Amino acid sequence: MNCKKINKKVIDLLRELSDDNQIKITQNKHLKIKGNFGGTEKTLILLCSPSSCYQRYLRSTLRRFLKDLHIEVDLKPIF
Repeated sequence: MNCKKINKKVIDLLRELSDDNQIKITQNKHLKIKGNFGGTEKTLILLCSPSSCYQRYLRSTLRRFLKDLHIEVDLKPIF
């Protein structure tokens, strides 16, 4: 799957999960996503450069991010 499509799906998921359905996206070398989740401001960094292992890397990173927030989400539709 294309790197842009994966990032877009992850951004949409994080927007739905945020407290006020708003996130702030900043791009320098990487995409930095900030939002309020569970009353605390959290940040997730997405890579912009494609890699052969990008899906596996992002799935693992997103699982750890959501586990830290105590949120259970099925990631199969994204990946």
